[in-house]
Amino acid sequence: MYESDGSSSRRAFLAGTAGSFAALAGCTSSFQSGGDGSPNGGGTTTSGGADSLLYASDAKTGYGIDLSGNPIMGSADAPVDVYYWTDYQCPFCARFEEETLPKLVKNYVRPGELRMVVMENPYFGEASRTAARMSKCVWRQVKAETPDAYSRWHSAVFDEQGEKNSGWAKKANLLDITAGVEGVDADAVETCLSENATAVKESVDDDVTAASQSGIRGTPAFIFYNPSSDVSGKLVGAQPYPLFEKAIRKMKEA
Repeated sequence: MYESDGSSSRRAFLAGTAGSFAALAGCTSSFQSGGDGSPNGGGTTTSGGADSLLYASDAKTGYGIDLSGNPIMGSADAPVDVYYWTDYQCPFCARFEEETLPKLVKNYVRPGELRMVVMENPYFGEASRTAARMSKCVWRQVKAETPDAYSRWHSAVFDEQGEKNSGWAKKANLLDITAGVEGVDADAVETCLSENATAVKESVDDDVTAASQSGIRGTPAFIFYNPSSDVSGKLVGAQPYPLFEKAIRKMKEA
């Protein structure tokens, strides 16, 4: 199913009147980095080098997304933003990461046509919330110097995904996975979970609130946003790659 409303502004969308690109029930990873992308503009940024697509920023987007605490891929000057909400226990998220994300990075993020912000929406209970908080701690640790280490951690967790709430995403197991990821200090991550518990929880809560305000209740979910025209649209579920291409094209034309 495909719907859109090219005339809807961000404010109208948040009021519930803008159309969605598509809606499908949704709930191994190839989270890509490296290449020729680089951050520019959009507030204070930190980057691990010119070869990394991942970087951090303290800016707030025109759509209202606070970038602090969230990994960002692609140029701040890209004509289209996509805000991607995920849950490490979501099998449909794993499908998106494996089948669609690498193509988006290759064809749109690297060439500077799309900026992607990775956000948390722990939908499946406490284990999902634990994984989301750990994701925030990993990013806090590596974002300044070695942001690509986050992509390795993110991929490693999805590669180890088991059945929802089966125990695979408990803290101890996630820390074991973390210990095997090059460039990530599992002990430092564990310390962060305790010493920065409030700040990390607030960062996850901010992502969840942003999802709720956008009418998002599951994962994976995506808001496409044109900063120049203030137009947005929504895509929900592990949709086929051509639907993402259609969404990006519509946003660029909006």
